[in-house]
Amino acid sequence: MFEPSQSLVNPGFVDPLERRDSGVLKWNRYPDGVIPAWVAEHDLGPPPAVVTRLHELVDMRAFGYHTSADDVGPAFSHWTTQRHGWTPDPELILPTANVLQGIWACVEALTGPGDGIVYSPPVYPPFLDVAPTTNRRAVHWPMMRTKEGWRYNLDALGELLEADPGIGLLLLCHPHNPTGCVLTAKELERIVELAHVHDLTIVSDEIHSDLVYEGSTHIPMLTVPGAPSHTVTVTSGVKTFALGGMLCAVAVCGDERLHSAIRSIPVELLGVPNRMGCEASITAWETGSGWADNLLDLLSRNRRTLFDRIRAELPQVGMFLPESTFVAWLDLSEFKTGDHPARWLRHMTGIAGGNGPNFGPGGEKHVRITFGTSAELLDEITDRIITGLKGQEETA
Repeated sequence: MFEPSQSLVNPGFVDPLERRDSGVLKWNRYPDGVIPAWVAEHDLGPPPAVVTRLHELVDMRAFGYHTSADDVGPAFSHWTTQRHGWTPDPELILPTANVLQGIWACVEALTGPGDGIVYSPPVYPPFLDVAPTTNRRAVHWPMMRTKEGWRYNLDALGELLEADPGIGLLLLCHPHNPTGCVLTAKELERIVELAHVHDLTIVSDEIHSDLVYEGSTHIPMLTVPGAPSHTVTVTSGVKTFALGGMLCAVAVCGDERLHSAIRSIPVELLGVPNRMGCEASITAWETGSGWADNLLDLLSRNRRTLFDRIRAELPQVGMFLPESTFVAWLDLSEFKTGDHPARWLRHMTGIAGGNGPNFGPGGEKHVRITFGTSAELLDEITDRIITGLKGQEETA
């Protein structure tokens, strides 16, 4: 359909003025002079083939009713076969407007009022809104900080499920945002085992699954033996292809029972993905594999640069090398940040990061920094953090 594009556009350069003029939220929340690193959106996409396809649609004035959503499932299945060795059945893939819509639909269809919803803070902030907006109970399964990095505590999950038979759904951030943790095969197998024992539905948010670095491997939850009867995977091309403003995602059901349950929610209550979002996602998934390889190489260099410089030049800041994502989770416990560490960091450095407390328990004294940008701009971000924070650590 389209010729694959194998390279990033100007991978060594991001023009802040052009980004601000584009009207994207990332670059317009804060005033000139502040470098935005607060939202999980990279500055390096979308692939050229996506831009070409959207231009074609505009030139054809293709703004009417459409059936493009019918092609989303097959395109996604093609992509995951290439990238992850997983070929989901397109008939069990439901297009949605975004991943959060898929999550809320699963909660409504597969749990009841008062049921417990488990998630793993510190975690992507909208997860914290699921229970209170759906009349469910929030059950915290905290991430565990070790000497090697953040990990899931599977023993603690087993204890939670044993103690609370009213837990109905596990909302899994896989890979984990903001810590960059990637679950291993043994960990996934244990989660599935617990799901069977406790009749637990797993909703696996795999939106960062394409962004996993050497030394780790993303294992789709629906490829784990025993998982399909208990699992819905929600994901999209938003993070990989920088399509945050395009409405298109998927909910991949493990079996027909789950598919029928979610389909029982009237589509009029859920909405549908739009034409441009569908076409952008389809084009990216059908042609973007080589482009994504180059993106991952650039992001891997960026994470190593940020990690090595922080460790060498500002060891007072805690940071683990992310196994995935393009965000770093910085521990500022050695500094007098107050209760809003991102605001403090912005005041000290001119860098706008994500405020750790917004990610729930475990986020105190932390800031999330997006390193999905050009090497040149990342150097400026890192320079500002190091220069601004040197000598500012909390004294005894």
